[in-house]
Amino acid sequence: MRLTEIEGLPSFALLGPGFGGRPFLLLSDLRSMAAGPASLVFAGFEQHGRDAVTLGAGTTETCTIEFEPQERPFSVISDFADHSRKVAQIREAIAAGDVYQVCLTVRARLGAQGGAEILSRMCRDGIPRFAAWVRMPDGLEFVSASPELFFEITGRKVRSQPMKGTARPEQGMALAGSEKDRAELAMITDLIRNDLSKVCRPKSVRVVKERHTLLLPYAAQTVSDVVGIIDEDKSAMDVLAALHPGGSVTGAPKEAALEMIRRLEPHPRGPYCGTLGFVREDRAVFALLIRTATKSHDGWTYGVGSGIVFDSDPQAELQELAVKLGALSSD
Repeated sequence: MRLTEIEGLPSFALLGPGFGGRPFLLLSDLRSMAAGPASLVFAGFEQHGRDAVTLGAGTTETCTIEFEPQERPFSVISDFADHSRKVAQIREAIAAGDVYQVCLTVRARLGAQGGAEILSRMCRDGIPRFAAWVRMPDGLEFVSASPELFFEITGRKVRSQPMKGTARPEQGMALAGSEKDRAELAMITDLIRNDLSKVCRPKSVRVVKERHTLLLPYAAQTVSDVVGIIDEDKSAMDVLAALHPGGSVTGAPKEAALEMIRRLEPHPRGPYCGTLGFVREDRAVFALLIRTATKSHDGWTYGVGSGIVFDSDPQAELQELAVKLGALSSD
């Protein structure tokens, strides 16, 4: 199936292999519904998890995608002018004891590409496990190349895989040895463990892998694995309400970090840093929508961010943002 065939659909969700379809799942003719045996779930960053949108599909099919050739230059315009000043403000707040870590994000503006072109660019070196192209019934549209598992549920078992620490692929060994990045991931892992404890059986939440490295085509990233057993009276939507927004895109403590984000970031994140899930029978998979482009009335914007701690160096943080823009680079 060619992406141009999908582009003409009024509403759809094209979901990558991590959601449970290989290589892709295509849900078309989306419509509002209560949570059911097979449903798409979406919550923007600013939404409460309890207010997530749940959609059913007229048809659901597994498909192989034929990506579009890249026939024109791909334009990415980034403006990080105030980033160093904002990093300094966060470090001051950390020194004052107001917060431990804040995920600071910025936007890059894309050119006149369409969704098919953006997804093709994101998948040119391999399909990200949570690749997605979604057009909601209300017209909201976004494309994601997320590598991050927010959480998955199989039966009563839940697993979350928070991601913190990014470097170029050839710098994977240096990333593994970075104490700053190790501390970042440890803080967010502890936050996820605390959030999961609200919906899991007592003493069932544990970290099964403290830190390991995922190698992506354009980056190396470190993650941990946190698991638990969900209470009998809790559902996937309860887990979403407990975890959203994800700790790896907020910081810690979560409420203090969110307050700084509201002060420092001039625009709502919307789908970027939100969550997208696919629920089917006794299995649910939710991705954290990092590496995500959102369509607006004047084009597309693409978000990138990094966790700021007291030891953060502004120039090193800018380099991390450049690495994350690698998913769209023209190299």
